[in-house]
Amino acid sequence: MLSLIVPTYNERENVRVLYRRTVESLDGEDFEIVFVDDSHDDTPDEIRRLAAEDSRVRLLHRMERGLATAVIDGFKVARGDLLAVIDGDLQHPPEILANLLRVQRETRADLVVPSRYMPGGDPGGLSGLRRLLSLGGRALAHILLRESRATTDPMSGCFVVTRDAASPILGSRPKGFKILLELMVRGDVERTVDVPYAFAVRDSGESKLGWHTQVDYLRQLADLVTVNPDNTRFLLFALIGATGVAVNAALFALMTSGYFDAIPYGTLLASLIASNVALLWNFIWNTTITWRDRVRSDQIWRSALRYIVVAELGSLLTSLVVLVLSGIGAEIKLLDQFIGIVAAVILTYRLNDRWTYLQQEPALQTERSARR
Repeated sequence: MLSLIVPTYNERENVRVLYRRTVESLDGEDFEIVFVDDSHDDTPDEIRRLAAEDSRVRLLHRMERGLATAVIDGFKVARGDLLAVIDGDLQHPPEILANLLRVQRETRADLVVPSRYMPGGDPGGLSGLRRLLSLGGRALAHILLRESRATTDPMSGCFVVTRDAASPILGSRPKGFKILLELMVRGDVERTVDVPYAFAVRDSGESKLGWHTQVDYLRQLADLVTVNPDNTRFLLFALIGATGVAVNAALFALMTSGYFDAIPYGTLLASLIASNVALLWNFIWNTTITWRDRVRSDQIWRSALRYIVVAELGSLLTSLVVLVLSGIGAEIKLLDQFIGIVAAVILTYRLNDRWTYLQQEPALQTERSARR
């Protein structure tokens, strides 16, 4: 049985249309529709009328407001072994539900996500500002949360998930509104499959997106990044890198304001010294904080040499990104440099995590010692 959870907030005009289109899409399926309503208008009255007409419609009316908590409360009262979520504003076309069910049955995936950002998908229902915010939020999620990279659209509010995969989050009260991120990080999701779809234009009602939802999203990311040690490790790496930039800039400014101005190639020498001091700064703090659980005193020099190699590769990648973006006509120098830096941060983190601070297996170490 499929339980479709529909969070609603002042969506009276859309309720009956969504119900009709859902029934048509799921014709022949065993399903229920659970409306989790936080409205202060007559939306719950409209849902009650539908429930009187069709026993598959149920209403959970709450006295609080919150999209993620609404979905979790819907999961708790749902009867199905498969759980689906769709917004009440019809920007997630109910017609995609049949396809999501088919894909889940064929692949046995724990989670099926309709994606706007894979080949065949279309985010066309988003306005210019909302599209920019969506892309920015997607990039931020992919950078900070390893689990979110399993889908091309971690910002989606529509998906199908098995009850077993969702059960670990039933006791949580998320701080933000992106329930899919909560599910991917805290849930028991092993396999995720994306399905392309076109995001629809809102026909009626008003968007609930505001500055407070953006703040809530950042708070949610900050909360989720602490769940998985790998995500926390990346955040520490990025923060230490930011302090290294500050050390570099401060030392360079100090040296070029005095003695170094009076000697040949003083500016170049100051730049080299500042860069290497910042590199040493980053290495010390990443060794003592970020990867402290993997550091071995007898391999510190090997780690230092590898760290230098990785840092140089990061600098090279930044320059290559700037060169490529300039070559294709996207010449906004500061933006190009920022994109290059972000790419370098991701690359250097991965290389340091998989190479510089790679922890050898005890068995392998013993075998090598015996050969000597």
